[in-house]
Amino acid sequence: SVKAGGSSTFGDCVSEKNLDNPIGIYGRTKLEAELKLLKIGQESDMNVIIIRPSLVYGPNSKGNIKLMMSAIKKGFFPPLPETNNKRSMIHVDDVVRAILFLVNDDRANGQIFIATDSSPYSSRKIYDLMRGALGKSKAKWSTPKILFDMISLISPRIKDKVNKILSDECYSSAKLEALGFKPQKTLKDINETDF
Repeated sequence: SVKAGGSSTFGDCVSEKNLDNPIGIYGRTKLEAELKLLKIGQESDMNVIIIRPSLVYGPNSKGNIKLMMSAIKKGFFPPLPETNNKRSMIHVDDVVRAILFLVNDDRANGQIFIATDSSPYSSRKIYDLMRGALGKSKAKWSTPKILFDMISLISPRIKDKVNKILSDECYSSAKLEALGFKPQKTLKDINETDF
């Protein structure tokens, strides 16, 4: 999970070099497991490759991405403001391609790789692309960001939800791409069956 490497700061994307700031208990346990597996690989003949996929989407997506798509489909999700945040994603087919690519490349042994489609999107762009995948026209208005800021004051839980929608979650897959891997799908290619 990319959570093992920490979160991005505005305008910067996290790379595999980030090992000092995992996100929450989930990220800390993922990083601990990664480091132990790499150590086992160094002390044995076992090949170990760590792949950290960014937010994965594809047929039968689960979690927040599915909830967002469902809410947009039903007309319950208001148009997001354009905050120029950066969010990284990858299609499940490209995750599989990355796995197959790396297991067949000896240079990958003992390494950590982030997998994305190499095209960060703003939350508003994700919203617009989902609308397009559903056959809906692009929204001509947006909910003012100040409304999200005000809603965030209601409780820490709501603030966390708003941050998940509008903050950066940007990751760099430059290391994986430097080996020659190229993702074949981007969010611009999606259709309704991808969720």
